[in-house]
Amino acid sequence: MIRAGFQTTDPFTGTRTTVIKGAEETGGTGWTLIVHCPEGAPAHILSHVHLNWHEAFEIVEGSAKYMLAGKEFTAEAGDVIEMPAGIKHVHPWNNGPGMMIYRQKNYFGNVNPDAVNDIIGVFATINGLAKEGKVGAKGLPKNLLQFAATLRTLVKHHGYDAAVPISLQRFVSATLGRLAESLGYRGVYPRYLASTPAETLV
Repeated sequence: MIRAGFQTTDPFTGTRTTVIKGAEETGGTGWTLIVHCPEGAPAHILSHVHLNWHEAFEIVEGSAKYMLAGKEFTAEAGDVIEMPAGIKHVHPWNNGPGMMIYRQKNYFGNVNPDAVNDIIGVFATINGLAKEGKVGAKGLPKNLLQFAATLRTLVKHHGYDAAVPISLQRFVSATLGRLAESLGYRGVYPRYLASTPAETLV
């Protein structure tokens, strides 16, 4: 289980994500993360949409850009960005000198402790695969079956790529994703979830 203190780093952008509150601390209703984005780091997650989840981002340090409903905005330290369910968005990325830090809170809309392990686990797995050269320039698995297994885990929790029709993503999940899982592919692999010492939390 992913608990408070778990940490994973995107090897492409250097963005480091640390869990402050996981399923145990929130009763399975969401999570709280602290995210460190180095100077010059682009967005580390593609434009996407959650059908049920609400997200809030507090800029703790530095200057950020983000996208909401297809429009780009800026935010400074002290600003809080609300991203409602059903609206496509891109998480904040660094827009200035030095480190940009934000605190992210997700509210699932129901009790869903598996979502913490599955979604954070997916991104930890992608980071692990990236370090092994198995992820392409857009941050997606190169292997088609691995991609399908990853998609299936995200679709399970109603998270979708904003650039692809949701109906198509559901179809791929139910067909190729199911096949990938039957062949042993997973969206989350325990070997990428080994505990790492958390750095200073903000």
